[in-house]
Amino acid sequence: MIQFEQEVIKALGLPSIPKKEWDGKSSFDKGVAVLNMRDEREAYGVCSFDAQTDKSPRIVKVFGIEPFASVGKVFVVPPYMTSEEEVKDMDLDEQSKKKVEQILSEANELENEGVKSDVPAMEDLPEYIFPEIHNKQEAEAWLRRYNSINKIKGKLPQSEETLKLRLYSIFVEQQKKMK
Repeated sequence: MIQFEQEVIKALGLPSIPKKEWDGKSSFDKGVAVLNMRDEREAYGVCSFDAQTDKSPRIVKVFGIEPFASVGKVFVVPPYMTSEEEVKDMDLDEQSKKKVEQILSEANELENEGVKSDVPAMEDLPEYIFPEIHNKQEAEAWLRRYNSINKIKGKLPQSEETLKLRLYSIFVEQQKKMK
């Protein structure tokens, strides 16, 4: 029996130890290593590997106090899927791909549920966001006054684009306060 299974599962937020064994050359952010301890027991640990800099898996966390002698097997923790395009490239049968796509679409629906913005997009507003501002000098003066009234310290944005973004963030704040 391999020690510290529950600790590794909890630390990595996994339902169980991954089944996919590392190919020995590709990079991964998180993995589960089977460590051979000096007293001939085995224990799980957390590891990572960067093919450009590492020659062997880098042990990130060991849960026992005994030193380990070597690294045995390594199981790669797959990165979480973020898009449906990634599912098409996965090594899964068609039925599994359909299930994963369904789960992702349900997750996207839940994520976007109730998100309804009454704030217009930056592109739908005047160039300098507020109708009373017509150029960069007016925008800087407006922002200096706003900062003074609201006791905000710091330098004004240097680039015109950053200045517009700051004005837009103030506009969004004001819209939220009016609700």
